[in-house]
Amino acid sequence: MALIYTKIYKEPESIEFAMGYAYEALVKSGYEFDAHKVWASLLERIKQGVYMGEGLYLPHTRVEGLKEPLIGFMVCPKYFTNTQVKEDVSIICLLLSPLESATAHTMVIANIAQKILNSKWKEKVLKAKTDEEIRELFQ
Repeated sequence: MALIYTKIYKEPESIEFAMGYAYEALVKSGYEFDAHKVWASLLERIKQGVYMGEGLYLPHTRVEGLKEPLIGFMVCPKYFTNTQVKEDVSIICLLLSPLESATAHTMVIANIAQKILNSKWKEKVLKAKTDEEIRELFQ
């Protein structure tokens, strides 16, 4: 799993804006994939619902030829603004996983969910002041 992008939003920001910047970072990360095809796949998956509860919005898709899962992780303690979810979203985890490994995809989703359900971990990530603090919580 490669944590490519982290961002702390101190003020409310739209989910779409945050996802756009995270996706751009994944595209520019040096991992090769068809950016337009993957973006279309993400948008289709979002239509199916990617709110996981506990404030976690988890847009994800599987990508042909990707060598390992890629993550963009964003936090907004004052909540992301959105029109898609009726719940408050404070964490967005944008996930691209190898198409060839359903296991890798499932394991990353389970790992993220486990972290979010850990109230101490979630409290730490929501109080993080720097991207480095977030990265340390993933180690």
